[in-house]
Amino acid sequence: MSDFLSNFNQDNYQKDPKKQRDKKSPVKKEPPEVEPETLKTPRQESRRQKTELTEVDESYQGKQQRKKRRVIFGVIALTILCLVVYYQISHVKMPNFTDKELSEARVWATENKLQVETKQEYSLEKSANTVLKQSVKAGSRVKKGATIRLTTSKGPDPEQQIKLPDFSAMSKQEAENWIDKNQATNLSLIEEYSDEVEKNHYLRFEIANAEVTQQNYRRKDAAKVFYSKGKETYKKDITVPDFVRKTRGEVETWARNNEIAMTYEESTSNDIPADGIISQSIATNEKIAKKDAMTVVVSLGKGFPVPNFAEYSLEDAANAVEGVQVQAKGVYTNDLPYGQLVSQSVAAGTVLNAKDDLRVQVLYSLGQPYLKDLRGTTVEGDLQKYFYEEFQSKGANINYVIRHVDSDQPKGTVIGMSTHSVYLPLEYTVSIDISLGNLGSAPTSFPTNQQGSGNDLSDAHANE
Repeated sequence: MSDFLSNFNQDNYQKDPKKQRDKKSPVKKEPPEVEPETLKTPRQESRRQKTELTEVDESYQGKQQRKKRRVIFGVIALTILCLVVYYQISHVKMPNFTDKELSEARVWATENKLQVETKQEYSLEKSANTVLKQSVKAGSRVKKGATIRLTTSKGPDPEQQIKLPDFSAMSKQEAENWIDKNQATNLSLIEEYSDEVEKNHYLRFEIANAEVTQQNYRRKDAAKVFYSKGKETYKKDITVPDFVRKTRGEVETWARNNEIAMTYEESTSNDIPADGIISQSIATNEKIAKKDAMTVVVSLGKGFPVPNFAEYSLEDAANAVEGVQVQAKGVYTNDLPYGQLVSQSVAAGTVLNAKDDLRVQVLYSLGQPYLKDLRGTTVEGDLQKYFYEEFQSKGANINYVIRHVDSDQPKGTVIGMSTHSVYLPLEYTVSIDISLGNLGSAPTSFPTNQQGSGNDLSDAHANE
């Protein structure tokens, strides 16, 4: 035991192989001392055997160091890899949404778990909901869950006043270019057919609000500019039916549905009832196009031709035309003989129909008016009736004046006349004496050839 402990003195301790390995000093093998076998104990034999079996590897320490370094480097690399993977998973690359639709940016943000905040600005160049700017630069990485800010267009300012051009001096294409340039979204170009104006030429300008003028027009105000599409042409694909004997109403419905320019003429017919079609300008089964012109003749029913009443007498004229009321009358004339036709209200040859006034007035001459002798036969009370029925109702303006005189004739009796038993002109006035019935009074006599109303009756009195 003492020998064993003696090995651990200071000198031997410093020379201990283990300590020297810790100090990285080379270990020198020395041959073990051989002790007499008689002095060896079992414990000493065992230690000796262990000492003999221990063999120091000079590269062991380096291997351990390299192993440790590899472990450390591996841990670091794995950590970096995990961080990189985590960064890649938790961050996304920001696209460039400038000039793109806001909806496209929202879809991308939703898919990548990002929030979107928007700010709107008026823009004349970009349409509404177009991205103008973005808070995160395109190509950079942004963490999921973060908020990106986008500035989007509200389109042009609707309150901005726009100076309108003279559209009448612009073609349709020039007007379209102006609208696009000024973003006049509420100003519409309307095309319509015109038979007078060439295609793509200006027709008219209309503003919906009556209070808005071309001087105070704003972008939000609704307006329309009309340009010509030229003449409208149609294919001849409409078959014309047989309208004969059909009603006018059926023709009107067909013409309206097919946009045909239908003209309606009227005529009498003894065969086609009133309102039925007599004939048509375009034959049955022919093809026509929209807006084509066509004419149909509509029946007015049976016609009543007016004859020449000079061929009839006053007595026969009333029954000359069936279905027509003829009012025949005699009138006094200065120069036409008795019975001759003076006039008829409807010209000979005219065909009357149910829409016309079916009354015809016919006048025949009664010659000159004749004044008979009324003395002693007529009383004052009958004069009005006589002069009206005999003269005035027949076109002769013959009147009378009365003078009351004393006479032995019964009161009211006609006892004197300025003229009688003569033919009179159409304008004349007769003086008549009426008895007052005073006996003993002599009647007043009228001078021969007395004139009435300035008319000379000398010939009449000569005949008397």
